[in-house]
Amino acid sequence: MISGATGVDGIILLVAANEGVMPQTREHFDIARLLGVDRGIVVISKADLVSAQELDATIERVGAFVRGTQLESATVVVTSANSGLGLDELRAVLESLEMRVERPDGRDFYLPLDRVFTMRGFGLVATGTLRGGTLRSNARVEIMPGGVPATVRALQIHNSGTAAARPGQRVAVNLRNVKREDVRRGNTLASRGLLTPTRRINAELDLLENHEEALRNSATVRLLIGTTEAMARIRLLDKRELEPGGTALVQLRCDRDIATHAGERFLIRSYSPMRTIGGGRILEVNARRHRRFDESVTRRLRATAGGDPVAILSGLLAEAGTQGVDVDEVSERLGLTEDALDPVVRALDPMLIDDDTFVERAAFESLNERLVTALEAFHEANPRQRGLTAGSLRSALDDAPAEEVFRQALAGLTSAGRIESDRGMLRVTGFDPLAGLSEHERSLSDRLERTFLDSGIQPPPPAGVIGNDRTKRKLFQLLLDSGQLVRLRTYDRGSNIVVHTAVLRDVEAEIKAQYPYPEQFALSQVRDLLDSTRKYVVPVMEHLDAAGVTVRLGNLRRLRER
Repeated sequence: MISGATGVDGIILLVAANEGVMPQTREHFDIARLLGVDRGIVVISKADLVSAQELDATIERVGAFVRGTQLESATVVVTSANSGLGLDELRAVLESLEMRVERPDGRDFYLPLDRVFTMRGFGLVATGTLRGGTLRSNARVEIMPGGVPATVRALQIHNSGTAAARPGQRVAVNLRNVKREDVRRGNTLASRGLLTPTRRINAELDLLENHEEALRNSATVRLLIGTTEAMARIRLLDKRELEPGGTALVQLRCDRDIATHAGERFLIRSYSPMRTIGGGRILEVNARRHRRFDESVTRRLRATAGGDPVAILSGLLAEAGTQGVDVDEVSERLGLTEDALDPVVRALDPMLIDDDTFVERAAFESLNERLVTALEAFHEANPRQRGLTAGSLRSALDDAPAEEVFRQALAGLTSAGRIESDRGMLRVTGFDPLAGLSEHERSLSDRLERTFLDSGIQPPPPAGVIGNDRTKRKLFQLLLDSGQLVRLRTYDRGSNIVVHTAVLRDVEAEIKAQYPYPEQFALSQVRDLLDSTRKYVVPVMEHLDAAGVTVRLGNLRRLRER
């Protein structure tokens, strides 16, 4: 019955006057309610087999059964097949009852398969109820969740050929270019690229009132979606356990890939004995694993269940934090066109990063403050070091932001003058690693710095400058740590050449002025440009290569493209 209920728009609740509501009728009625079937009529049959008093009693019991349900106000028709009682009234009610409901029409279609067989002269045939979109002859389709491609050869509706089938219609699809073993009941026929196989689903779950016990976290159930059945483990996201008659946000972890989409209704049955215990509506497919009782997750899922696009986007942004949400993902989650999405985005005014990522503005502003705070904490703990690299600063945060979000935050803080970059080292603006030196230490530091600055690219050996003076050694290391002095990175790892950072900047500026990108130059040309010797020019150029300023091309070099 569950597979047959896929695509049903309305129901007839049929109750025999001499039997009343039977257990199977109760389960079928629960299934229809859980699948969202919200219209129908009530028919009392076999009225000729009971007395008037018994008939009234049955009608009263049926009224109590449907009270508070979708059929509470439905028309009740009393009939008898033997005498013909009520049959004309039943026909009239059926003709006047609007059973059709709106289903998404359009190019993309979605067809759960309930039968697959081969037919002589035709080949492979699959049947089902079209759930959305328009399916046409010669359409290229996918058999999901396997992603097997196929082509529609022909279509039939109630044994009549047709060029197209539309939502809600029962349709037989003659397929070609596919093997029989690649298609089975429970598969889904869909537009190519429409569905992605999933094992983790976020959903809103209702537990039937007549279920005897609460549903516990991690319970194993049988999950039925369309014509697909899979075993699934339930993760309760907002409740410790789900009481009968209650509703909860859950994550379903399936034992195999299934193909479905947000908005679809589903049922769950107990593992053993097999009986329907609840059902609900899919909110998200391909969901990330969530922690239980995560307020940002549950708030977003409640908004999704409510259908308010502003609330849904707000939840998405809050949960994503500084990881941000892809613009295309937002459009897909909300099911809105670009024009329809625009007022939703304006209502929340998120940050747009690199034209493809939304970040909650409050989260972005909080990131800015946390970056400055992290730098200040580093300066306090390491007062003699000039700062942190961008990578180290990002790692210092409890939750590392997305790379593009981090870069934009740094750019904004630099532009605002709150932080500054000194040759790749970030620091709070105005921070001076030498500020804590005594007057004597400052004097010695200045003399050390002047020695290396005046010597240009032909510096003296550090040992000759420092000697055995412990204070000078400490200050020399401080100048290295603060970046005022630079130990050259050369192929000779035993080399210990130290030059002043201003000297390196001047060398780089002279090369850029004389040999702008992409002009190439030889080492001898740089030697002449700097009026020095190979002894000093070679290690300087090797350092610029290692620092990414220049690129070596055999015996030549050029500046790296910026």
